[in-house]
Amino acid sequence: MSTGNLHPQSAYIAQGPHLYGAGMKFDVMRLHVPEEDREIRQCLRAYTILPKYCETPDEKNEKAKEILESVWKIRDKLRAKHGRKWGYAWMEKIPYGATYSVVKDWMIGRASIPLIAIDSLRELGFEKETAEILENVEYVSSTTGDITKIPKGIDKDLAYLTGLILGDGSLPIKHESGGRNHRLIITSGDKKLIEKVALLIERIFEVTLGDAHYYSRKSGSSWNLYKGNKAIYRFFSKIVCLTNGNKAKNGKIPHTIKPLPDAEKVAFIAGLIDSDIGRHGRGMGCTFKSKKLVEDLLIFLGILGIEAKAYGSHYKDNKYLQHDFTIPKSQIKRLKELLVENYLPLKEDRLNTINMLTQG
Repeated sequence: MSTGNLHPQSAYIAQGPHLYGAGMKFDVMRLHVPEEDREIRQCLRAYTILPKYCETPDEKNEKAKEILESVWKIRDKLRAKHGRKWGYAWMEKIPYGATYSVVKDWMIGRASIPLIAIDSLRELGFEKETAEILENVEYVSSTTGDITKIPKGIDKDLAYLTGLILGDGSLPIKHESGGRNHRLIITSGDKKLIEKVALLIERIFEVTLGDAHYYSRKSGSSWNLYKGNKAIYRFFSKIVCLTNGNKAKNGKIPHTIKPLPDAEKVAFIAGLIDSDIGRHGRGMGCTFKSKKLVEDLLIFLGILGIEAKAYGSHYKDNKYLQHDFTIPKSQIKRLKELLVENYLPLKEDRLNTINMLTQG
């Protein structure tokens, strides 16, 4: 039996530059993945379309104007140094083929500028200016015209979604004849939960989701929330750093979540409660394929004052290794207090379970 690290705070010492609590901001360039983006048309872009090129301009276009005005200041300095060939000086630094006419479209606000093209301005001596431009990028787009808002940090709602995706979601890439289709998929047997989560995603990323698709399995019926969106896919996989690939076996709490304030930690746990953590013996818990996830949860909950336990491992169907994780009934009252104070699960049956276990 184990209750985790005796000094849990020491287990979550800051790891690297991508810790986004306490006002830290995301590095938007993590949305650019060179090993996948092999042509400039595959690269995600800072949304820089000016209002005059849109039928129904809105605040996104006004934000685009702010970004372009900052780029224009760099252009003017390049023009003063290189004359008419200023555009070629920039093009030489972009690690993809870019024509002068494309650069012209970027400059007049008719086409969005790839993030990598903006980042390339650093090599021309504009490190500070480029960093400021990228820090102010709020909307990104793909060549398909899909515009997505990129959050600046992890709030409670994003922490909740991260926990939910870790439990009942996936980030697959489907290879198609026209390229790669990057997806976010969340599956649940609770239709109401899927509807609530869809609204949450639409609000956070300012995108539109279609209706959840219903399908049946031998084990029962499920609802499937699906969004094909490269920016959202990379946001969770490259910025939040959710595990990709065999998530069930290799799952863990992302290092971006571990140092967050307690309120966001609780929201993350609420997401796991709405996916994996349900009634388990006399308390709440789950059996996970990932031993690392169980170890992380013991420490994570210990920081919040909850003594969770691991009761060993066993093989399911003599084939799949499972690791038991439990929040004992004696600890559910503390769990409920934290959830009520910070972030409640969205599934009614999970709330009913928590209330039942704290009665008497």
